[in-house]
Order: sequence, then C-alpha cells, then structure tokens
Amino acid sequence: MIAILTALYEESESFITALKNSGKDFWNGYEFNTGEFVGRGCVVTHTGVGKVNAAIITSRIIEYYKPEMVFYTGIAGALVQGMNIGDVVIARESVQWDVDIFIKDYKPGELPVVVEGSGDQKDGSSLRFFATDKNLLKKSVNWKPGGFKVTVGRIITGDSFLTSSLHDEKADLITEIYGDAVEMEGAAAGAAARIYGIPFFHARVISDTPDGKKPKRFRQFLRSSSSKMADLVGFIINSDFS
Repeated sequence: MIAILTALYEESESFITALKNSGKDFWNGYEFNTGEFVGRGCVVTHTGVGKVNAAIITSRIIEYYKPEMVFYTGIAGALVQGMNIGDVVIARESVQWDVDIFIKDYKPGELPVVVEGSGDQKDGSSLRFFATDKNLLKKSVNWKPGGFKVTVGRIITGDSFLTSSLHDEKADLITEIYGDAVEMEGAAAGAAARIYGIPFFHARVISDTPDGKKPKRFRQFLRSSSSKMADLVGFIINSDFS
C-alpha cells in the first residue's frame, strides 16, 4: 500500500477520483479514501494546513495503514526567479525554515534528534534536512510531461504564510537555508516518515512567484495542479523499482 497526502481537499481530488474499488474510513472527523491507484493499494487524504496537522495525520496513516511509502504533494510558492505558475518542484530535501534554536548554536532548521527510526537514542546528534527517498527521486526525474518546467531542489516548510513582509523580516534566515519553493507541511510529514523509517516523496506545483504573480482562478488551478501531481505519482509507481 502507498499513502498520498495533501494539505487541501482540492489538491487530493485527482487522486481520489482515480481510485478503483474505492472506500472510505473515518477517524476523529478525518476522511481517508482507500482503493487502488494505478494498480496499487492506496490511501489518500488531506491533512489540513500546517506542520502539526501534517505530522499527526502522516503518523496516523503510517500506524494504521502501514504504507510502503508516503507521498506529499500540493502547491507552493516559488522563492527563486525563473519559475512560473504551474511549474513543478520535486524536493531533493525539505527543511523547516521557521525553526531557529539560536541559543544552542544550531543552524536554522536544525533540531536535536531524540530517537532514530530504529528507536535508538541519539543524544547529541542533530537533524536539519529531510531527504526524499533516493529511489523515488531517481524515478521522478524521468518524468518529462512537457508544457512546464520541472526542477529538483529544496522545499522549505513553515507554519507562517510567507508574505513579502515576513520574507523581508526573515531574509537572513531564509537566505542561509536557501530554498526553491516554500509551503507549510512537507518537512513535518517528512519528519514523521523518517521516524517511522518509511520512504518519503515530496513535490509541489508553483502557485505564486516572487514578483507577486498568482493564478486568476485559484480553485481551477488547484484542480489542474492535483492532476499534475497524480500524473507524477502515477509515473513513479508505474516505474520499475528493482
């Protein structure tokens, strides 16, 4: 089984409509869509916005459904020039831009590690970046849909919507981390997957650019973005994992 997560329902819509033999499970008000996606057992849900929601629901899905891999997709804002609305960023790694334990001389985004996936204590070690599974990443770079640019880079995650004023306020921190796109869930889902030792994949469709460009019809854009992500994930799943 695989797990596919998004923040918003509209971001997961193409995955849900593509499910064969579909069903629904419910847990504390959350809806989990189950079935077969491109021939594989699958659970799809939207976690809600923000790192806490992403981490909780990712953990719940891993505990209950025991997926072989976790995909987190959706939309994100571009942080670099040259990206256009509708372009795709595949995360080589994800990091929490709003974590800054400066009193302990940790770097921005760096956290002390309490336990590894094995459950072993890791006193004194730290973790900054949540890497995309190498095998999933290798398969994803062969996806060449045409019509928009696909970039492999770093996606940064934070619980604040990164407006231009906040970007200016946090410019030094963001510059030190450096990212190609910014959103509000990916690194938290990646952290949960890492603790459980589950392969993780993270990708986003660009919804706005550094110069302030945004889609004119946002809900329509969400649906088209969901379709792109379903195509990408389907491509990866259909690839040979030997």
